[in-house]
Amino acid sequence: MKRPTKTQRTHRDLLAALGVLRQLTKEVSGNYLASLQADVTAVEQAVRQAGDLPDRKKLSQFRAMLRAINDLDVKPEKGRRRDLKRLDRTISKLGGILSDW
Repeated sequence: MKRPTKTQRTHRDLLAALGVLRQLTKEVSGNYLASLQADVTAVEQAVRQAGDLPDRKKLSQFRAMLRAINDLDVKPEKGRRRDLKRLDRTISKLGGILSDW
């Protein structure tokens, strides 16, 4: 049986590395999305705890949060990185508003 050539070994090693990269991408993206979802849940819970009759300051913050969400322009069907960045920025903005509470 012939030993694989250097080119064949390189090809095989690259395919193996790409498989690992694919798995890493899946794992990291899953964890990242779970983190974003947890942040949204935290904001949602804080807004629920604020009650139906917030004071003027919180009402103003509610409006700012609503504006940030409504201004979000993403196309989920395209699966673009820039949409993830926009989601991340919006969720961070919501969390920043919450930090004033």
